[in-house]
Amino acid sequence: MITAALALLLPCPLEAGWQLLWQQTLPRQSEAQRLGGFSGMALDWPSRRLWLLSDAPQTHTLALHWAGSVSQPSFRLAQPQPLQDQGAGKLDGEALVRLPGQPLRQFWMASEGRSAQRRPAALLQLELLESGGFALQRQLPLPPHWQNGVTQGLRRNKGPEALLPLAGQRMLLAAEAPLQQDPPTQLRLLLAQLQAGGVSFKDLATPLQVHAPKAAAPHWGLTSLLAASEPEPGEASTPPVLALWRGYAEPDDWWNRLSLLPPIPLAAGEARPALAPLRRWDLRRLGLAADNWEALAAGPSLPDGRPTLLLASDDNFNPLQQNRLALLAPLQPGRCPSTHGR
Repeated sequence: MITAALALLLPCPLEAGWQLLWQQTLPRQSEAQRLGGFSGMALDWPSRRLWLLSDAPQTHTLALHWAGSVSQPSFRLAQPQPLQDQGAGKLDGEALVRLPGQPLRQFWMASEGRSAQRRPAALLQLELLESGGFALQRQLPLPPHWQNGVTQGLRRNKGPEALLPLAGQRMLLAAEAPLQQDPPTQLRLLLAQLQAGGVSFKDLATPLQVHAPKAAAPHWGLTSLLAASEPEPGEASTPPVLALWRGYAEPDDWWNRLSLLPPIPLAAGEARPALAPLRRWDLRRLGLAADNWEALAAGPSLPDGRPTLLLASDDNFNPLQQNRLALLAPLQPGRCPSTHGR
């Protein structure tokens, strides 16, 4: 059950659903290079800056200045900035977040793996530069049983895809699809606890339930996680979580779902039943373009006090797809908790 104190970035009641406020197509080309592959996103509303993280062969970010209003925006694009990786080797950026309570210039990125030797799946600490780009500060490989292997670990091109920031210097990581050693209907979650000079990882006892439309099942996966309210320090579970799912069938048929997960217990230990969503929403029914939507971020509040949900799509550098941004708002016709002051 979702309590009033937690129900911030949600419809009220849940069955009220969501409103698509706008969606915009982004350019495919800057002065210097091809644009696309946007798999992660972070918004700093006070400065009106939005960063898109690309999983292009050369990992880079694109900074956008949000002009205009929340409901009628215009975006001014800066030049793409390559990640200054200080000799870290080839990376594959999939998620970009800030942690509560950390310096404003500090960000975290999840990098997809290819092999434990050539390109390990990793958690990366970044620093925002004056140029608007990012520099790599440290690279923290995921545990061996998560690395891409022959019979265990991440499947090829399957993440880690989602990175959920939590209070207490913690983050939750999830792959796009179940690890090779796991049941096909259960998605394992990995908790990262930052420590002085390093990080400790532990698998959570509670996985997520995977529920795919039949036609999309071969290419179905989780692409992003976002807390529906602010994480609280010392909590033994997450806040309720919004999860973005994506699937496709050849050559160009797409499914996009948003689901609401109950608070996720953060304990390790013996495996528990997979966590089922409290609610699912088909985003195509809202009018959202059928495409490869991969990134979620909390958007700015509307004048009526409602929060918003910002989405970005990854065109995979495919001419049949587009780079897009979209903004959703929860419909709240009932008596709902105040969202002012976010």
